[in-house]
Amino acid sequence: MTTVLDQLVNELRAERGPVRSSDLAHRIGVSEPALDGMISVLTAKGVLSASSDVTEGEAIACSGVACGATCVGLDACPFIANVPDTYTLVVDQAVPLPGLGRAVEQ
Repeated sequence: MTTVLDQLVNELRAERGPVRSSDLAHRIGVSEPALDGMISVLTAKGVLSASSDVTEGEAIACSGVACGATCVGLDACPFIANVPDTYTLVVDQAVPLPGLGRAVEQ
């Protein structure tokens, strides 16, 4: 029997580049909040590795001096972007999944 976590790992293996969480959630038939929880489980178990870039997932803004006197403030600044969290699938290890009593081979 294939679990939803197995489906998620298989989808991630099949991807050869970035994938939006909304697309991934739709493919495996779960909500985005449920997908976030599964990503947390897989990250805790070492199946996924969170990015080590400290700017990932954070709001990035200009230095505040580039605009000078024309600065419109952070709420309206066109130079602010929210960078999504990124994860990498860890390969070549068997990772036990909680409650399943077995390992997923990668």
